[in-house]
Amino acid sequence: MIDASRGIHDIRDYVGDLIGGSLLIAETRIIAESLLKQLPEDEWRNLVIDQNILQKKSVKTSSRYVRVIRTRIEGLGQDFMSALVTSTDRAYIQLLLVAVMINSPIVEDFMRLSLAEAKRTYKPNLPSTAWQDFYEIQSLKYPDLNNYSESTIKKLGTNVIKILVLSGYLSDARKREIYPVYLMPEVKEWLLRFDRADLIEVMECTL
Repeated sequence: MIDASRGIHDIRDYVGDLIGGSLLIAETRIIAESLLKQLPEDEWRNLVIDQNILQKKSVKTSSRYVRVIRTRIEGLGQDFMSALVTSTDRAYIQLLLVAVMINSPIVEDFMRLSLAEAKRTYKPNLPSTAWQDFYEIQSLKYPDLNNYSESTIKKLGTNVIKILVLSGYLSDARKREIYPVYLMPEVKEWLLRFDRADLIEVMECTL
């Protein structure tokens, strides 16, 4: 049964494009700057494919990253993309996380149900089995999660942990020491603009 109350009508709405990458920090700023130019499609393709603005080894990889990034940020509007381009590094990382959480609610739930719970119970580290445990529980709520292969499930978990490391919640992918994170004021403002004040507690792990 898909949870329509959250706008999740298909399991792809829940997972989003998480399999496509973690925060894609350097790549997103480049793509945001390019999207703000509102180029015709042929000029856009020239940038991505011919000029290889992401400097990837293959067109396939570059195209995949571009698709993932556009999916995450384009629907959030021109002003949001402008904020990505002009933000300080700390705010920029947090805004990227906002985009990921909105696009992939499974990340929000992992932070809410696993990361915040570990912090609430004073665990110094996120357990090594946190993703597997979370995924098994969520599979009961969203049975379609069972349709993913083991390799895909593992990749999703790897990307989630990497996202939390890059955004400052965990020390690294191995030890997973939990660090406190405080949202920048401008990030809170964006969450209010998106009518997602609920994510403030999630992102600060103060549930």
